[in-house]
Amino acid sequence: MGCVYSRACIGEICAPRNVDVKEPENVKPAEIPVFSPASSNGEDGETRDQLNQLSLSRDNEIGITRLSRVSAQFLPPDGSRVVKVPSGNYELRCSFLSQRGYYPDALDKANQDSLCIHTPFGTSPDDHFFGVFDGHGEYGAQCSQFAKNKICENLLRNSKFHLDAVEACHAAFLMTNSQLHADAIDDSMSGTTAITILVRGTTLYVANSGDSRAVIAERRGNEVVAVDLSIDQTPFRPDESERVKLCGARVLTLDQIEGLKNPDVQCWDTEEGDDGDPPRLWVQNGMYPGTAFTRSIGDSVAETIGVVANPEIVVLELTSDHPFFVIASDGVFEFLSSQTVVDMVAKYKDPRDACAAIVAESYRLWLQYETRTDDITVIVVQVNGLTNGAVGQSVSSDVALRPPLPQVVELSGSESPSVMNWNSRIQRARQDISRARLRAIESSLENGQIWVPPSPAHRKTWEEEAQIERVLHDHFLFRKLTDSQCQVLLDCMQRVEVQVGDVVVKQGGECDSFYVVGSGEFEVLATQDEENGEAPRVLQHYTADKLSSFGELALMYNKPLQASVRAVTNGILWELKREDFRGILVSEFSNLSSLKLLRSVDLLSRLTILQLSHIADMVSEVPFSDGQTIVNEKQEPLGLYIIQKGVVKITFDMDLVKFENASSLLCENQKQDDIQNKKSITVEKSEGSYFGEWTLLGEHVASLSVIAVGDVVCAILTKEKFDSVVGPLAKLSQDDLRARGHQTILSSESVQTFDTLTLERLQLADLEWQTCLYSTDCSEIGLVRLRDSDKLFSLKRFSKQKIKMLGKEAQVLNEKNLLKQMNTVASVPQVLCTCADEIHAGIVLDTCLACSVVAILNNPLDEESTRFCAASVVIALEDLHNNDILYRGVSPDVLMLDQTGHIQVHEFEPWNQPLMLVLG
Repeated sequence: MGCVYSRACIGEICAPRNVDVKEPENVKPAEIPVFSPASSNGEDGETRDQLNQLSLSRDNEIGITRLSRVSAQFLPPDGSRVVKVPSGNYELRCSFLSQRGYYPDALDKANQDSLCIHTPFGTSPDDHFFGVFDGHGEYGAQCSQFAKNKICENLLRNSKFHLDAVEACHAAFLMTNSQLHADAIDDSMSGTTAITILVRGTTLYVANSGDSRAVIAERRGNEVVAVDLSIDQTPFRPDESERVKLCGARVLTLDQIEGLKNPDVQCWDTEEGDDGDPPRLWVQNGMYPGTAFTRSIGDSVAETIGVVANPEIVVLELTSDHPFFVIASDGVFEFLSSQTVVDMVAKYKDPRDACAAIVAESYRLWLQYETRTDDITVIVVQVNGLTNGAVGQSVSSDVALRPPLPQVVELSGSESPSVMNWNSRIQRARQDISRARLRAIESSLENGQIWVPPSPAHRKTWEEEAQIERVLHDHFLFRKLTDSQCQVLLDCMQRVEVQVGDVVVKQGGECDSFYVVGSGEFEVLATQDEENGEAPRVLQHYTADKLSSFGELALMYNKPLQASVRAVTNGILWELKREDFRGILVSEFSNLSSLKLLRSVDLLSRLTILQLSHIADMVSEVPFSDGQTIVNEKQEPLGLYIIQKGVVKITFDMDLVKFENASSLLCENQKQDDIQNKKSITVEKSEGSYFGEWTLLGEHVASLSVIAVGDVVCAILTKEKFDSVVGPLAKLSQDDLRARGHQTILSSESVQTFDTLTLERLQLADLEWQTCLYSTDCSEIGLVRLRDSDKLFSLKRFSKQKIKMLGKEAQVLNEKNLLKQMNTVASVPQVLCTCADEIHAGIVLDTCLACSVVAILNNPLDEESTRFCAASVVIALEDLHNNDILYRGVSPDVLMLDQTGHIQVHEFEPWNQPLMLVLG
């Protein structure tokens, strides 16, 4: 399908000569030919360039004049542009949309994305140009605008533009980069990524520098498959990571650079699982620049550690099997895969509708997984009427025979090619919630800060609701809303009565509302030059019969309005506020109510917010009518049932009270004597209660009957869906239950002093593991019982396999020595002995730890308890400091409470703590 050209960027700019870049295994350099402009010119080529330069320069200047005259982001009123490509006898239909990001701490932050569409490009009707530029840094908006203009100019001015588009594209990127360095714009810590597509006849030239992306759709039988025309240039790519390291960059995540994770161990795997903390580039002795990409235009500081402007260039021949292609910034592909984007575009005949759908879904996913959104920009270009016969006639002279799939060719400084198979580059989208979003959800769960819909001032008739629903049904912003979200949205829409001549929104002003026309007629007015007294002209009319609405972009961000809306007659509008729209999105995506209910289930209480959030997405709502049987002897529970509305009556045999994993069947006010005197028991469960948790353990309960009392809605989580998210849930053993009881009833007599002989003979086999209280990547700490006794201790055990895999042998020994050194410190558990077996190495501690501090923070502490905990932490840190230990990075996770309620510091892993230093 295509081949990739890439200049010798490593040798020219940032990699030392004669240094071999590691090649992927099982790939032969001779798979495809390497095209190098430097080696293909020769004397004939130079003479040809000189002869053509005079004839081409005049056309190029005409093309540049055209660039300055025609707006690069202009579309006709219908929202899409159609241009013919004469040599291929087909047409391109394109549209675009650029959405400014939502940043809660910077609501007025400019959109740093920019784009350009030039149809035609220059003077040839066969040339068309599309580009997306994603700026970053303080001056990112200026950098992206600069690159957008200069790349086009430099491309047209290049003497080889008509002869060798590959060389011209490469030179244009490098020239633009040099010009940006020399410009007044400060690009030391700012820059832009750039991805462009030059359409010449039936040939696409795709140039990419950064992590924006181009994707083309290809028909394969009955399927439409996404084929990436670019590979994101990020540290996730082993070849790019290796290249920048040769240039002096450190590749670390924020957690690693801050000392929260071991900087010597790669803690990332794939881009879809980076939890918002991807690998970044840093100078050797500083915490900058922190770029998450390996190529860009500008970024002069990052350029010193290998962030270059050299583009990777793909050449592709269009065929009748290519219905469209898409160019978009990483704001789209952060959470949407290439295939998902292609599937979405394939559903729409109009590229404008496809752009709107992609932007809306990207925006929704950003709010689901993050506390903000990135700038989002997309261009969709449909290819219509192309036949395979036209393809064969329009192949340009500089296009060689293409292999079946694009491949990347890189030349190192020693000119040895490193070939990478394009198929191995599977680019996925993130599917996890960032830690910032998790913190926001956790805060909402603890503080009860849940968005509450406003009370409607006017109760809508069914006709009014039906009118609003018809308008919103096919609107791109609301297509993905659930039924419950749609109902809340209907309730949030407020009635607004307007009189003739009222201006609802004014051009140049700001608005935070979306409107649906309920009745009446409204006109849209705009003027291009209001300052010079130009009269506004009417662009269109809105009526209820046309299912009209306006102001959708106001739901996303503040931006000066491009037109005014004025009432022609008296009428009614239905208004939706931006705050309410975001509240609907955020509250639904975070599933706060579901999370609270799931957290109340004893078996699920120890799961993380991230796990619970994924589980909440798997829950299905099922309604039941009054008297309907939910569960009986013939119909066992489908899974865990959480009652969201109504009351259920549960009847079961008394033998079930002994079933430790069916605790939900018991009521707190039921007495054991009352239970024993009855053959069967009946209890009622109301909203917020649950039952059926034993099914998650794969267990069955016989003789159970559950009947709905009134209308009931249950959220059901099946074992299959639960296992798909967190894996099988281990059954709670009797030992674990006993250990839980001991956490609250232990006495100080449980820990007794052993003689030296007993300690020397103690083995891990002599200790029965009871429960885990805290774990890290290679260790866990919990309660153990000495066999054939009631004596309990705390044991910190390390997995030998994980220690060896992570290379932490020396760190574990250091931690053991530090713990022994701290034996006289009251806030540090005393080491009784150490022991090991084939699987674990353990440190036995002379305390009975009860839980981590984080376990008691689910509910706010009273003032006295808060002061006690804070004072205990301060005293513990003072004790450590007096023993020449500077302990930083204290968090509720690493602080434990013993059975007397005192703080204990047990975590002494220097590679996990930010700068835990031994002084002296």
